[in-house]
Amino acid sequence: MSALEQSICKYAEEPTKSVVRPALGLTFDSLGEAYDYYSLHIWEIGFGVRYGKSRLNAERTMCMHEIVCGCSVSTEF
Repeated sequence: MSALEQSICKYAEEPTKSVVRPALGLTFDSLGEAYDYYSLHIWEIGFGVRYGKSRLNAERTMCMHEIVCGCSVSTEF
């Protein structure tokens, strides 16, 4: 079951203000799925998201990509 499906099921059992509720331990099948999930969550609150920093491993494969608030400013120079 995807993270979004889990959130919808939890909302049906326990209605709150927000349908999408991020929690530790959520897993996603792709970066796009994670971005869509957090984009929906943050839209409910009234903000936007964007891609932040990313990291490559020794094989030059992306191993991390941040999804950050659209208003955040990078502190790296």
